[in-house]
Amino acid sequence: MKAEEHHSLKNLFGMAVGAEIEAQNVYSHIGDRTRNFVLKEKMLFLASEERKHETILKGLFKQKFPGEEMVVPEETLAPVPAWKPEKTENVSKVLAAAMQTEVDARAFYEAMAERIDDSKAQSMLRYMAAMEQTHFHLLETEYNAALELEDYDRFDPGVHWGA
Repeated sequence: MKAEEHHSLKNLFGMAVGAEIEAQNVYSHIGDRTRNFVLKEKMLFLASEERKHETILKGLFKQKFPGEEMVVPEETLAPVPAWKPEKTENVSKVLAAAMQTEVDARAFYEAMAERIDDSKAQSMLRYMAAMEQTHFHLLETEYNAALELEDYDRFDPGVHWGA
C-alpha cells in the first residue's frame, strides 16, 4: 500500500481505513485460533489498536471532507495472508507478512502527512506512523520467538511453566 501521487487524499483515507479493517481481521483471526496465550493477547491487542486507527482516520476524514462519504475499497493493496494453525504453515510466515504490512503502513501515514494541509491532522498521521513502528517491533519479538520455538503457536495456558 503506497500513498502515491495519483491517488486523491480522499482515496488515501479510504485505502487506509480498508487496510486497518483488514489488519483487525487478520490479528483477530490469529488471536482466536492460536493456543499460545501470549500470542493471543498480543494479537487481540493489535486488533484493538487497528480499530482505534480506523476510528481516527474516519474522524480525520470527516474534518477534512465534511458531508462527504468515504469510499473504502473492497480489497486492500497490502493484504496479509490468513493463518490456519491446523495446516502445516508456520505462524512465523504470517508474522513476517504482518511485519512488512506495518512497515508499509508507517510509510503510508508519513506520506499522507506530507500531503495534508492541516497541522493537527499531520501530527496525528505522524503519530499513527510511529504506532505502526511500535506494532512492527511487537510482531518482530513474536516472529523471533516463533523461529526459535518449534511449538510456539501451541503454548497452552493450562501448562504452568516453571511451577
